[in-house]
Amino acid sequence: MGRLEGRTAMVTGASRGIGKAIALAFAAEGADVVATARTTNAVDAVIGQCRQMGRDGLAVTADLSIEKDIQRVADEALRKFARLDIVVNNAAIIHPHMNLVDFAADLWRQVIEVNLIGPALLTKAVLPEMIKNRSGKIINISSIGGRKGGKGRSAYRAAKAGLISLT
Repeated sequence: MGRLEGRTAMVTGASRGIGKAIALAFAAEGADVVATARTTNAVDAVIGQCRQMGRDGLAVTADLSIEKDIQRVADEALRKFARLDIVVNNAAIIHPHMNLVDFAADLWRQVIEVNLIGPALLTKAVLPEMIKNRSGKIINISSIGGRKGGKGRSAYRAAKAGLISLT
């Protein structure tokens, strides 16, 4: 029996990389998993791997820069599992390396929406249920870029600094 037996964990950006590894680690420890990403086939494959470990799962394709998608992710997860014990805000985008003077406002907004506003809104959507259950953990995946300034990735660094402050 794993340390997370009987728990449900949600991981955003779970189709590859760190998010996929986190989702599979939760399943290996006994948690049922809700995995979200923008790519249907990839997130379905992650849930397939969770099921091969004997865990239940839910794949939700969503764009976490869209508020309706964020709410839908929370609603579908709670409808299927009735509770969320762990939410990992991992989804992120990184922009091309460029100086601030060359940055288009639309790209800046997109990075902030996915990397900062998305996690805040998903947290807001799941908190009432966690408060009601008097249990739950929110884990925000940030970056050293949020702590250390540097040229070329200003929107990403600003969003990650905001995520650290949100945490």
